Amino acid sequence: MQDIFAAGTESSAITTEWAMAELINHPEILNRARKEIDSVVGKSRLVQESDIPDLPYLQAIVKETMMLHPAAPLIMRESSRDCEIQGYKIPARTRLFVNVWAIGRDPNLDQPN
Repeated sequence: MQDIFAAGTESSAITTEWAMAELINHPEILNRARKEIDSVVGKSRLVQESDIPDLPYLQAIVKETMMLHPAAPLIMRESSRDCEIQGYKIPARTRLFVNVWAIGRDPNLDQPN
């Protein structure tokens, strides 16, 4: 159980580190996020979970960080039935690797086939 807890904590910490690294490298985005937080939360308290729906720019930063720097960049799945993907025949029970890292960097992501 401790290993599961540690793994969950570590992936959250790494995602937070990536977000901070990206914000340091993009100060204009950091400043816009700070302005949004200041306008919604103010400067006298910390952000609370109930504030999150009112912070769309901050939400976008989190989603973008998770897309660019996924905690699990390569995941394994298993096909449940025979199928065909872009001309490739995939038999049932075939183990497949999904490159989440590459998907997050696909320039056509906003306009899939």
